[in-house]
Amino acid sequence: MSDQTSSNRRAILRTGVASVAALTAAGPKAFAETPDVLLNKPAGETRVLFLGGDNLHNFLAQEPALRSIAETAGWKFYSLHDARYITPPLLATVDLLMIERWTGGQPGYVPGPIQTKAGTSDGYMSPELENAIVDNVANRGMGYISVHCGIWALTEPKYLSMLGIKPIIHGPLQMVRCQHFNQNHPISRGVEPFEIAMDENFGVEIVDPRVTPLYETFGLSDKRQDYGGWCTEKNKGRVVGLVAGHTYFAFQHPVYKRLFRRSMYWALKKEIPAEA
Repeated sequence: MSDQTSSNRRAILRTGVASVAALTAAGPKAFAETPDVLLNKPAGETRVLFLGGDNLHNFLAQEPALRSIAETAGWKFYSLHDARYITPPLLATVDLLMIERWTGGQPGYVPGPIQTKAGTSDGYMSPELENAIVDNVANRGMGYISVHCGIWALTEPKYLSMLGIKPIIHGPLQMVRCQHFNQNHPISRGVEPFEIAMDENFGVEIVDPRVTPLYETFGLSDKRQDYGGWCTEKNKGRVVGLVAGHTYFAFQHPVYKRLFRRSMYWALKKEIPAEA
């Protein structure tokens, strides 16, 4: 490939499905360039991408748990901290996207390798990323799972509309009971109540009648009961929300990991194995 051809191809990939004008207007929130190797997706690969980790949420608890589920199923798992690298060309290769991040700057985000202070922000969630996620779910059929604080997107109406809910802020760290499982849905069928030793009990108000509740949560300290899991279909794509996950206790709990496993299969439109 000539230098000129390579340069032109990189320019096209940087633009992706977004317009040049939109990317220019984005300024520091614009997408970064995706390495070519990630855009050459092998035939038959099921690709799972996870964006997680910020100053309040432990990436080293999230990532290995989710990776183990995907890799055990035979899927290719990628993870990242920097939202700018979820470009339109990369997103077009993704079969399932999962996000555990809250809206706004991420104090403590450090691009590396060596910094004199933390505090850099990756601009999550930019309008360009919001539009790209919603478009890929609705029009291409990409699966999406919102994890824990992924619901806290008060300035992203298209994204919240895709989720079909309004978020309810959590109370104190406390033991959280997951209960009242929907026995008519394959994600939650047969799941018995269980408790997460320490977590933030986010909740949601269901605003879209097409949303199916999966289970409820109950905070043993603040005595608040909420919907803790739900799912919906948005045109061609499937969306799941699971609100536990502030601490490593959630990602180490075998039943919660079972819910994740089933949710991933369902969002990918794959048959959930009997043992899942």
